[in-house]
Formats: sequence, C-alpha cells, structure tokens
Amino acid sequence: MKRLVITLFMIFFILPALTSFSCTMFTLTKNGITLVGNNEDWKNPNTKIWFALPEKGKYGTVYFSFDDMNPQGGMNDQGLVFDYMATQPLEVKNSLHKVKFRGDLMQKVMRECATVEEALKLIDKYNLQYFRKFQVMIVDKSGDSAIIEGDVIQRKKGNFQVCTNFYLSQLEEGEEIPCDRYKIATKLLNNNELTIDAFRNILSAVHQEGDWGGTQYSNIYDVNRGLVYLYHFHNYENVVVINLEEEFKKGKHTIDIPSLFPDTYAAIRYRKNYKTR
Repeated sequence: MKRLVITLFMIFFILPALTSFSCTMFTLTKNGITLVGNNEDWKNPNTKIWFALPEKGKYGTVYFSFDDMNPQGGMNDQGLVFDYMATQPLEVKNSLHKVKFRGDLMQKVMRECATVEEALKLIDKYNLQYFRKFQVMIVDKSGDSAIIEGDVIQRKKGNFQVCTNFYLSQLEEGEEIPCDRYKIATKLLNNNELTIDAFRNILSAVHQEGDWGGTQYSNIYDVNRGLVYLYHFHNYENVVVINLEEEFKKGKHTIDIPSLFPDTYAAIRYRKNYKTR
C-alpha cells in the first residue's frame, strides 16, 4: 500500500512538475553567421511580445513572455539574445558577498550589453542567487555563447551549444545526458546545417505538447539581420517575421502572440481548457 501511495504521488505531483521544465535553446555559428533557436514550453497560452525602444545609453530590445510581463527571452538591437530555462533549485555560494540587484538583472543586461563578454562582466558584479531557480543562456552576434548556472559559467565549445533544463556542470565525466531533447538537438546540430528550415525542424523535433501545456511559442533569432522568426503553439507551418528596426519605428507597443496567427483547433481547444482550470 505504501508503495502504491508513493507511485501515485510521483504520477500526480512530481512528474507534471518535471515535465513543465521543458524549454529548449540552441545556437549554431558557421561562416560568420549565427542563428539561435528557442522553444518556450509552459502551461500559460497568454503569450506576449513587447518592445523597449532604443534610448541614449540603452539598446532597443524585443521581449517575449506571458501575461505576467516578466521577460522569458528576447534580443536587443546589437544581436544579443537570452532565454531562461527552469531548473531544480541550485545552491549559490561564491557570490553571496556581492550586492543583490533589485529588479530583473537580464533586462539591465539587454539594455546595456552588446556581447556575451560584456554581459558576463556586468552579471559578475552581483549576487548570483538571482539565478538559483533557473539558468540562462546568452548568445551574441559573433556566435559567442554561455550558459549561466548560478556560480558556474558554461562557455560554448565548438560551433554550437544547447541548453535545456539540467545542469551540465553536475554531470560526471562520461555520464549520460539525462534529457532526450538535448540529445536530439545535439544530433541535428551536428549536421552543421545553418538555415531557418533546419532550425525550424529542430524546434519541431524537440517541441512539447500535452494536457499540462506545451510549446506555447518558438523563436528563431537571425542575430546578424535583427530578425525573429516566430511560431505559435508548436505549429511550424505558420511563421511571422519580426524586424526589430521596423518595430521600433512604431513606438512602444505590446502584441498578443496568438493574434498574429490563424486559429488552429489545437490552440483553441487548449485555450478553452486552460480557462476552465
């Protein structure tokens, strides 16, 4: 009986929580060109885009997130990209003596930094307990990229890097990668194909869907041209291309991501079920 209770607890409480840790981000650089792919996996279908305009001393930035308006990812007009990956809590010790940043540290990074090096130097000034419940991947126009795991920084080795929802730093040498999405993305990136179609295929291959939620939106960032290819609710047939320069000309504005796309049965059904929960 005790074993049955434990099994039911795993099914109804622990497994859904682990499933929701499901975002995937990756980047590849070839011949001086860099693309970044991202799947934003969560339960909330109320997704948003908004624009922080360029100002003196501040870079213009597009942010993607949900209706709580806490940025989950984005790109600035210098081609710097970031996105958060939910993780199990991590003890952060090495930076406890440093000042705590009041607010969203990554918004400061996006407004003030053009490269990964600049971002890491800024972040290093602060107490990194900010990153104790998630990790963040950052990529710049040169193809440099890094994953911030609390006190640990994972720098890109080779021409691509992948980030999901486990800590690379906690793997023993030779230990098997615990995430199938990571393994699938890595295998496909090893083909060394740097096209929008290739990245779209990777996003499709690692997307999530289910009653708990799924891939609410996906991005492909063309950092060299300041473009974002946007997909909605794991439908990779319909795409909207966002041009940062053109959007900044429209002034400060916010967009509901679903409004940009034709309705699909899957998206409508999920939104209805979400509202009744």
